Amino acid sequence: MKVFNLFFKIVRAKAGIIMLYVCIFLAICFPMVRSNKEKTDFEESSISVCVIDEDQTEASKSLTEAIAARNKLVELPDDKQKIMDAMFFEMVDYTVVIKKGFEECLKNGSGTEEALFSGYKMRATFQSAMIEQYLTNYIRLAKVFISDGSTIAEASAKAGEELSKEAKVEIVTPPDKEALDENYTTNFAEFFRLLPYLFIAIMVNVLSAILVTLNRKDQKMRIECSSVKMSSYMSQLFLASGVLTLFIWLLFMVSGMIVYGGVYKGTNCYMAVLNSFIFALIAALISILISSFNPSGTVVNMIAQILGLGMAFLCGAFVPQSYLGDGVLAVARIFPVYWFEKANDMLCGAQKGTLLDVRTCFIVECGYIVLFVVLIVIASARRGGKSK
Repeated sequence: MKVFNLFFKIVRAKAGIIMLYVCIFLAICFPMVRSNKEKTDFEESSISVCVIDEDQTEASKSLTEAIAARNKLVELPDDKQKIMDAMFFEMVDYTVVIKKGFEECLKNGSGTEEALFSGYKMRATFQSAMIEQYLTNYIRLAKVFISDGSTIAEASAKAGEELSKEAKVEIVTPPDKEALDENYTTNFAEFFRLLPYLFIAIMVNVLSAILVTLNRKDQKMRIECSSVKMSSYMSQLFLASGVLTLFIWLLFMVSGMIVYGGVYKGTNCYMAVLNSFIFALIAALISILISSFNPSGTVVNMIAQILGLGMAFLCGAFVPQSYLGDGVLAVARIFPVYWFEKANDMLCGAQKGTLLDVRTCFIVECGYIVLFVVLIVIASARRGGKSK
């Protein structure tokens, strides 16, 4: 088993690359998966507002009460410097100044918003836009009610009441029949979603680099001159590659258990594990195919990044397939990562599909395994013919 031992001597030199990817992956995935364990309900946004009432009339006080009903009211002195200091230290998001003559302008239906209000804000933000829109709607409604014959008090009350109405918000989640297994949630599916990029990056950087080293001309000549038969050499190389692939796959599956919080549960979890194993084989075969062309170390690293990042972005590893356009998905279908991600999305309920559809994706992935094996055999045969 000299070749086998030599293979893993080189692997030990590459162990840092494997652990680097694993540590970075866990650092990203663990908080992402664990952060949304509980169901998130809709909560209406509210902001911290300071109101400086220079008018001190019934209309201005009604507006102040309306603003306070939907937001957190912060009391500050009528001092520009102190107001700006409070906004700088984020004690308040927006300051509304109700100008003197506000009620009179409202009665007459005259005056622009600039004549009725002024405001302080540090910069244009969502919070400032929200309160400005609220003020615009309030004045518009109050003027409408006054023109219909309402008094200032009635118009202010009606405008505040209209704007205080709450919209019914329902968070839509996939029906149980589409979310095939509650043990395999969309949150945890993010862990498996990123595996194709990692498998390709690690396999190509490690497995391809080792095989390229062992396939160098001087190394091959030494093996041919040694007592090790070529059949034994190839068998040990194949066995070592299989063990390395299995080790990398198991390493990520154990990492997944840490993120999951224990042993995987449910049919869909184990189907996701099977899906990842099939893709680990695909990544290993891609690496072997690349090594058959004897690229340099720099080229191997470049290929790993191009393949890993390219397929990850195009096929739905970094950006979910539901966000990608039809044209992009049509191109992505030719890559194995697309079928991995499609199966993963169906397992967690992110896409509609049954277990039969998931198995179809598995079959397509297995078809890629056969294709890469054929390409490796052809490439090896051509390389052997040239060496003779």
